[in-house]
Amino acid sequence: MSIRRFLPRATSELPTADGPARARARIPAASRPLRCAAALAALLGLTACSTRDETPMHQGAALAHPTAVTPADYEFPLAWAGDYTFRWSAAGDIDLGAPEAAVVRAFAESTQVALSVGARLAYPGYAEVIPNGKWLRIPDGGAYPPGAAEGDWKLRWAGTFLGRILRIQPDASGFTAMYCLDDVDVAESYDAGATYTWRQDQPGKPPRGLPVWLTVRSTAAPADPEAPAADTAGATGVDARTTEFGHRRAPNYDVFEGWTITDVTATAPRDAEAAALAAACTAWALDNPHINPAYLAETPSRVPADQLPEAAPPLPGWGIRIAE
Repeated sequence: MSIRRFLPRATSELPTADGPARARARIPAASRPLRCAAALAALLGLTACSTRDETPMHQGAALAHPTAVTPADYEFPLAWAGDYTFRWSAAGDIDLGAPEAAVVRAFAESTQVALSVGARLAYPGYAEVIPNGKWLRIPDGGAYPPGAAEGDWKLRWAGTFLGRILRIQPDASGFTAMYCLDDVDVAESYDAGATYTWRQDQPGKPPRGLPVWLTVRSTAAPADPEAPAADTAGATGVDARTTEFGHRRAPNYDVFEGWTITDVTATAPRDAEAAALAAACTAWALDNPHINPAYLAETPSRVPADQLPEAAPPLPGWGIRIAE
């Protein structure tokens, strides 16, 4: 199960309680607004290195469920979400370290974490800034079974998610953004990591990227929509000069401070500009080298991931907050 399963569609396929077999579940229309592998390291121009520097993974049944902590004490919930990372790139002159780009990255990564542990236990600040809607406000324990007051704490992933920010457009009250996710080289588990299968969105069809549009407002922005664009660099959000990139999979500070997310959309493009961005997302995903055998024409059904894909080092990763 990935975020694709929760995006606005008439129906969405979900795993059954016994595992990855699929059952149909209706999504309300009101929800519509959303190794260190040598090849991957070479693609992104980075030196391969291990990311396994955090708490070892354990079977979830042997651990107490995670609880909310202060931002400074937050750690990526490896034992509950699985051994995976995100690696980001950006189009044009978009700076991955800028406050706006950090919000986009943190939103995408938090949304994935929430599918395993719930929105409240995702990155610091996430639950406070996301818009209302059942598909984002996932309860503690994750997104399965759907509609339950608490998830079953059994969803896990392994491998590397690729993300690309294709647009950040500042405006008077904040900014809009569009990013693309490539989750092809990720394996998923519905039994707390006992078994994994390769991700497969459409059997027999080539992989495709997932485009997502965000509308983000500055909590310090002027109310007048005709007012000049806000100087959001340093005035709101987390100033990139007060942080540093690092090996951490998750931030230990509130990246969302100074912002609120008012809209998340992953429906079909509404205009020519959005259609062009969606096409760029698809082209980028198709150009990425993949190792997932489930997308080969000769293997149209779900494929067990007997050897798990490794989590490549996070890019750019999250550093320790530098005291101002």
